[in-house]
Amino acid sequence: MTTHLKNLFSEVQCESAQAIAAIGSYDHPLLVLLKQTLTDQQASLRLLLDELTDQSNPPLSSFKKECTHVYHANEVAMPFYESWARAVNWVPDESAKIEQKLGNSMHVIHTKLEEAAEVLEKDYGHMEVKYVIPTFYLPATK
Repeated sequence: MTTHLKNLFSEVQCESAQAIAAIGSYDHPLLVLLKQTLTDQQASLRLLLDELTDQSNPPLSSFKKECTHVYHANEVAMPFYESWARAVNWVPDESAKIEQKLGNSMHVIHTKLEEAAEVLEKDYGHMEVKYVIPTFYLPATK
């Protein structure tokens, strides 16, 4: 369980770092907000991965705060990304050239977080994770 979960969150961390690198020094206001949100998410991912690495089967309570922050940061980041993508289609901006790369990274981040949510729900139970992970990441079968 922990290895698979750790791999999923590691992939999120890697994609997040790639997105931050792609944004670089572009100064579009929405990209600045997105970059800060992804940077905050990175900090929580580091703590979360440390906790998953230190213990073989950690209790959810040991990484609940970091996990919640990772999902919340993604909830905040996605609208920034989507708004920026719409904006650069309306008004030409030099940052438009990273749209595809950034879009791919944001999609992978979201997909991996959905996969991690399924693993967490399976391993810890729906009642334990329902206040940690936003419901739209969890399978709709509940």
